[in-house]
Amino acid sequence: MRSRGSALFNRFLSLVIPLTCVLTAIEAAPQKRGTPSRHSQHSSASRPVNATGALKVTTGHAGSVVFINNVRHGVTNEHGELDLPHVITGSFPVSVRTTGYADWNGAVVVVPRPSRALTVTQQPTTDESTLHYQRGNDLRDKGKNKDAVAEYKQAIALRSAFAEARIAIARTLTTLQDFQESETQIQAALKLGGRTLVEAQTVLANLRRAQGLVDESIIEYRKALRLARGNSFEAHIGLAIALNEQEKTDEAVKEYRIGIIQDMETEPILYYQLGEILEKAKRNKDAIEAYRNYLRLDPEGEFASAAESIIEQLKQDADR
Repeated sequence: MRSRGSALFNRFLSLVIPLTCVLTAIEAAPQKRGTPSRHSQHSSASRPVNATGALKVTTGHAGSVVFINNVRHGVTNEHGELDLPHVITGSFPVSVRTTGYADWNGAVVVVPRPSRALTVTQQPTTDESTLHYQRGNDLRDKGKNKDAVAEYKQAIALRSAFAEARIAIARTLTTLQDFQESETQIQAALKLGGRTLVEAQTVLANLRRAQGLVDESIIEYRKALRLARGNSFEAHIGLAIALNEQEKTDEAVKEYRIGIIQDMETEPILYYQLGEILEKAKRNKDAIEAYRNYLRLDPEGEFASAAESIIEQLKQDADR
């Protein structure tokens, strides 16, 4: 079975920071490997629009999660280092999350060459609510959702206005199909507003889709995008998945393309899903390009052999 829509949707439920990101070139389509990033025009995956550079992030701690432009790019190794050989050039905000430490926020300028180095120093935190929240994130990343819920509840008990923890528990509860409690938590997060409002609104849309309320989910995704001024790859991709379920192909393709740009190509599977939609719509040329982009980003991925076979079949169909 080639479809990965539900798998991607489940990943959305597990994201832990606001996903609104600055879209620097809405006309361009990205091009890169699964963790680093490159951009290319929609019409040609081989002609990069934005140059790329290399970045090495050093935190001194294993398991630090690095976000560039609010997009998760990877996790530091046992030496506390993360090498990113292909990152879009430009000036971007950077944040680093390490359990037991206060989040680090800064910026980096990536240039085509030479490789840039970013050394991050984080301060230990003793805030119990933050520590419970961080432990919950770690457990959720490991798939231990019930244990994560317990940690988030402790975080919220210590700080009731902890919007991030309420959003995280709502995501986790949706994964566990505890829709009623997820609704309670996400509504509380929405009332808190502030900088987490877009993410909370998007998680509400995710919840509606998980409940099978596709029409309502589309309304909520569109509301999230209005709040984000169009800059939320999670909302764009969630909307694309919902539109595809309604067989609104052209709209779904448009949302996928925007979402891929904003995601800085950190999720190769998005191209595979886009290829599936285009293939079904008999847009074989576009489908081949999408599958090739998947292979470019993840040549040894789970669906690489399937993508290669599909490309060959579509090429044969075009020759007939």
